[in-house]
Amino acid sequence: MSSVHPNEHSMPITDRLNEPHTQEILHRLLDRAEDLDKVLQAASEAPNLVAIATDVVDSLARQAADQGIDIEQRATDLLTLLKKVTEPQNVQALITLVDHLPKLAQATSLADELPNLMAIVMDVFDEWSDDLKKQGIELEQSLRNGLHAALHLGGRIRREELDRIGYLLRSDVLSEHSVETVSLAGSALSSCRQGSCEHPVPKRLGLLGLLNASRDPNTQRALAFAVQFGKCFGNLLEEKHSNRLVSSPPQS
Repeated sequence: MSSVHPNEHSMPITDRLNEPHTQEILHRLLDRAEDLDKVLQAASEAPNLVAIATDVVDSLARQAADQGIDIEQRATDLLTLLKKVTEPQNVQALITLVDHLPKLAQATSLADELPNLMAIVMDVFDEWSDDLKKQGIELEQSLRNGLHAALHLGGRIRREELDRIGYLLRSDVLSEHSVETVSLAGSALSSCRQGSCEHPVPKRLGLLGLLNASRDPNTQRALAFAVQFGKCFGNLLEEKHSNRLVSSPPQS
């Protein structure tokens, strides 16, 4: 609401200037005269600034056009992108992404270290391959043969047979001492068959021959081993199959 009285418009200008209210307004204007002058100067320079800004924009547009860049099309695409980004579901997705930025940073660090880790793995693999080659093992050929053997065996063996093989592997049949004993027996069989043993293999052997052979130290060692094996085997039969032997009906 204006505090000027309706009759003041009909008063002479000198009287209105002498009014306290008018003088107060004039004092405030004088106090702000410097600021008003700056505003007026800025307003007078506005057309020049607008012209300079327009020239700069036109220059950038010409440079972009020379480089094959359509500024208008890119501005349109930018507005379209801004519209899509500000859609509620996309904003929520961006918020979720920002929440996971620390984990993404950790993943990026691991990805940066991946080449070094791969180099270490390759060095270890090369060293292992060299060690195998020194032992006369060609890694590539061994892997090819192993894969071929696995596929060949897998196509010809049944599940029940696999179970029996597993039981065999868990038993003592393939223990170090068992394999060594079987190997010695195999070597002895091969020597006898080839005739390369210490003594020639007789075509026939009677009771007297057995008695004579029992005096040989090697035969005595073999007989001692056979007797010891009989004791151990009988003990195991007693421990593991005693109930079955007791419950079996007597044979007539």
